[in-house]
Amino acid sequence: MTANNLHENPFKLFLKVLVTIIACLAIAIVLYGCASKPIENTHTIERIIEHRTDSIKETQVNKAILDSLVIQIAKVKTAKPECDSITQATLNQVLKQLNSRKKSGDNEAGIYYDELKNQIITWQKLAETYSEKTAKNKENTIIKVEKQIVKIPVKYVPWWVEYLAYLGAATLLFVAYRILRIWI
Repeated sequence: MTANNLHENPFKLFLKVLVTIIACLAIAIVLYGCASKPIENTHTIERIIEHRTDSIKETQVNKAILDSLVIQIAKVKTAKPECDSITQATLNQVLKQLNSRKKSGDNEAGIYYDELKNQIITWQKLAETYSEKTAKNKENTIIKVEKQIVKIPVKYVPWWVEYLAYLGAATLLFVAYRILRIWI
């Protein structure tokens, strides 16, 4: 090409520049699509918290109790026999007043004087009792697991994509050759 040819046909020059720019852009797009992907990092933190509660229950049952106490009262004997009857009568009168009974729920207790048998009798009736013991065992477990997963993409290009890429490059070269042949 000479300087005169450039001034004579500016449209040809514009088309050559335009075709060159389009060819460069096409090559850049093709090469950008083939570039490998960046490595992806994935960081995962798992936190597992476990709560366990075990309990042991122990129950003890005590059976009911019926108990009594009998106290035999003997005849009064003093140094003077004439005083024995007076003292015995006073003692019997005091013991007749001995009569008490308490009740709470299923439990009872009492005391009284039996004049015919000449005895003081105390009695108790206790219901069943329950004793419960509960033992708890608590266990907290915290497990912290850190995982780092690195994904590396594998570059895989199917055969038909490669074939089409070569065919496209050959077509571009052929079109560029034909256009350049017309103007040169």
